[in-house]
Amino acid sequence: MLSQGFLTNFILFWIVAYAVGLITGRYLGKDRTRIGIFYLEISFNPESFRGVISPLARLVGPLYRVGVATLLSSSVVFLVFLIKITLDAVFGPKVAQIAPVIPGVTFEVTAPLLISIFVILAVHEFGHAAASWYFGIPIKKIAFFILFVLLGAFVEPDEDALKSLEPIKRMGVYSAGIFMNLVTFLIFLLIAMAIFPGFSVIPGAARPSGVYVQSVIKSGPSYGILPQGVVIKQIDGYRVRDFGSLIEALNRLRPGQEVDVITNRGTYRIRLGSRPDDPSKPFLGVMLSRVPYFDPAIPMPADLAVQLIELFGFLTMFNLGLAGLNALPMLPLDGGLVLSELLTIYLGDEGVARKLAWAISAPVALMLIYNVLLFFLS
Repeated sequence: MLSQGFLTNFILFWIVAYAVGLITGRYLGKDRTRIGIFYLEISFNPESFRGVISPLARLVGPLYRVGVATLLSSSVVFLVFLIKITLDAVFGPKVAQIAPVIPGVTFEVTAPLLISIFVILAVHEFGHAAASWYFGIPIKKIAFFILFVLLGAFVEPDEDALKSLEPIKRMGVYSAGIFMNLVTFLIFLLIAMAIFPGFSVIPGAARPSGVYVQSVIKSGPSYGILPQGVVIKQIDGYRVRDFGSLIEALNRLRPGQEVDVITNRGTYRIRLGSRPDDPSKPFLGVMLSRVPYFDPAIPMPADLAVQLIELFGFLTMFNLGLAGLNALPMLPLDGGLVLSELLTIYLGDEGVARKLAWAISAPVALMLIYNVLLFFLS
């Protein structure tokens, strides 16, 4: 159930969004802005991005066959993953393994979150635009939109010109967005691993090096002693790498015990308190960042490191997630469009192939919807 605070922020957000839409329409032209009920679309003339799309087309265009192969292999991998987690949820514990990206609902609105969403959408759509440009397909517009709380983007190529291409080239246009997302995923992953040794997107493989204190609870045991913004590395001889190891360390201690808290700024002596919900357990009195902390390979403040770790985490996770979603053999996603093309080649009848593609899309869509609903209901 949505909180009153969320609904208030939602209404205020859309008041601002409508104002931005009206101002944008005045400067870009009314034909470049569409405003509806909780819908805002701002489109741009592709010629404005010639300096980006043209060189990108020279890089991405010749690799269109690689892009198609990448989409097909990704489609198999992510479809198997979707089937597996669906079966796990149906016949096992009802645990959601897919988190829809909805700012303010499923993710706290932060600068790294909004930046990463914009980047992955731009990368995906500019991939489509670059492939279209390479094959000489006119691009009508590039647009970004907001629907309720969902952020999105799309490229609108000339449909007649697109249909005139050979099937393999048409599939190259469809697969370019996924190909760009996966390439970008690898680039940001390598950068993150170089700056933050121990960073990983593989569950259980990451090696955090401490926990970041986001704030200190007023009147708590650490208040006035432990400053916010420090990274806890050790508590009374017990190594702290993440939230779990911090809990393990505290469970070995007792309320009222004085302990040495070793941080990146030095050692602090703190007398532990009692947890409000369970007086028998010790209480440190700090609010920790949900972002795992990794010691940077280059000197930087801890608060900046946390922001960058969060940004790289979102960029890698969202690029991989968007590629996986669009690779699914489900219309009207990119994977579904490529599936329809392949069926047309095999069956020789576009109409029958399209119907079969929609028939295949239905169970895939149902599995996806089931897992999304499971996230909200579990």
